[in-house]
Amino acid sequence: MKKIYACLAVVMAITSFTGCSKFLEEKVISKVSYQLYETPEGVEGALTAAYNNLRLAVNGERALTFSDAGTDLFTVGSDGDRSFNQYLATLSSLSGDVSDYWDYHYFGISQCNVTLNYLPKVAMDENRKKVVEAEAKFLRSFYYFELIQHFGNVPLILIPTDKVKTDFKRAPVKDIYATIIADMVTAVAQLPVAAAEQGRATKAAAAHLLAKIYLARGSAVSAEQKAIRGSKTTDIDSVIFYAGQVVRQEIGKYTLVPDYTQLFDIANQVNPEVVFAVQFTTTTLNNGSGNNQHLYHVPQYDAVNTKILTRTTEYGRPYRRVRPTPYVYNGLFGATRKYDSRFAKSFVWAYIANVAATGITTTAGNKIDVKPGDTAIWFTPTLYATQAEQDAATQENKRFSYFFPLNFYLPFSRNNIFPGLKKWLDKTRITANDTNGSKDWMVFRYAETLLLLAEAYGRKGEYENAAKYINEVRTRAAYKDGEMKTTQYWTFEGGSYADRTKSTVPDMQVTAAQITNNFVDFILEERGREMLGELNRWEDLDRCEKLVERVKLYNPDAQNIRDFHVLRPIPQTHIDRLIPKGPIEEEQNIGYY
Repeated sequence: MKKIYACLAVVMAITSFTGCSKFLEEKVISKVSYQLYETPEGVEGALTAAYNNLRLAVNGERALTFSDAGTDLFTVGSDGDRSFNQYLATLSSLSGDVSDYWDYHYFGISQCNVTLNYLPKVAMDENRKKVVEAEAKFLRSFYYFELIQHFGNVPLILIPTDKVKTDFKRAPVKDIYATIIADMVTAVAQLPVAAAEQGRATKAAAAHLLAKIYLARGSAVSAEQKAIRGSKTTDIDSVIFYAGQVVRQEIGKYTLVPDYTQLFDIANQVNPEVVFAVQFTTTTLNNGSGNNQHLYHVPQYDAVNTKILTRTTEYGRPYRRVRPTPYVYNGLFGATRKYDSRFAKSFVWAYIANVAATGITTTAGNKIDVKPGDTAIWFTPTLYATQAEQDAATQENKRFSYFFPLNFYLPFSRNNIFPGLKKWLDKTRITANDTNGSKDWMVFRYAETLLLLAEAYGRKGEYENAAKYINEVRTRAAYKDGEMKTTQYWTFEGGSYADRTKSTVPDMQVTAAQITNNFVDFILEERGREMLGELNRWEDLDRCEKLVERVKLYNPDAQNIRDFHVLRPIPQTHIDRLIPKGPIEEEQNIGYY
């Protein structure tokens, strides 16, 4: 078979995919020619490859590095990528991470282009043909949407090529927005309410993505950004229309999972809150490299004292690529954290001993005996004004082997020990050292749909409506009647022990008046509380023109960030292959040449 390729990425739309649960299954095809694409099997295979390509975001550090690292919420862990987390000079066009991210997106785009180009030539059921077209346009729009948020102007390629092509020109962001919006309108119209197989795009998934695209285009503040994105006065109304279709259950029935912990339980991956997910499976043969996100938010808990705590599948393998900033504990949740169950449920606050040992010296300087089931490591988010206060608290909690108040945070000081993020943990892995995870990547979920709708109303000044949808999310986030709060509620947070099972729903509600001032910051913070670590933070900050401001305010390790960092560098590997090559200011983003 002659390979289909461009200088941007090599396209192997049929032979490059491995299987995925439900509908992505490996099929060996020999002696493949272009005529295969003119058959139902050919275009379906190309489409399957385009879906499968999405896995590349999370079977490595691509999405983590581009979407969470170096934001107001996450900073560098002891084994993390300092270039992206700290905006060093090594965050450049020569970075392998940059070219890798660029290439995998164009790989997916190429697979979509193959599908769309050959589809009209295929004899197949017309209804299915419309759905295939819609799925391919959904996926291609998703890939392009991510590219323009990070790179700005990029080549807009809508047809496949069967020969070497070297003359790629970057299309203006506004033109790409116009293209993907038109494609997404088609996708919403032609996709089914319920997919034939789990994991495929649906009408609601398309409406959700289209609402995000309109919101990104319409949330520009400066005249410069409005011109770059091609913002329309109707964009925010379009967000309300498309997100509203999902919320009003006109195109599917989606609801919030009652308990925030249950939402991220690997045994509950198929639930009514999932609008679109990239699938993985416990069948290793069909799982490729798996979902590796379970690795990156895990502290080095197994290095504190191996006499009492060794590595487990439940706590994860500690790659410690990123860690939360101090702002997460004491600003993002702030005064409401004792009422907001997401604060307790998002992190592993205590690590339990799994080995017995005698004569263990605690952080308080006491000698204690430890048995399996005892608390080995315990964190508290409480800040102490003086070292004496911290020492007193350490003494008070001498029953814990290792007690960590989180104001020990200093740049590169103990940056391997922090509460681990729970959301990605995968206890179904075969061994504690396995990197091949089977947890699905929840790309879109209903709570975000509600927040998209709320943000749109807030941007229109309709704060009553904004508060209504924010409160739907916050009601789920509150503790319910009869639900036991953590011990921190009455020991550190100032709550009453008598109220330990009392509902906090009233405490979590916001009014229109409370969100009127600085609404954009409020909604960014609410999105942070709800979707912490879910691979969308950098994009949120960037589209709101808040990236530099909030990183400087809340990330002490990333003070090197500059205005030009709102875009990533164009990979040098791409520029070097261009013939003819334009002036550097045409081919590269400002700040990187």
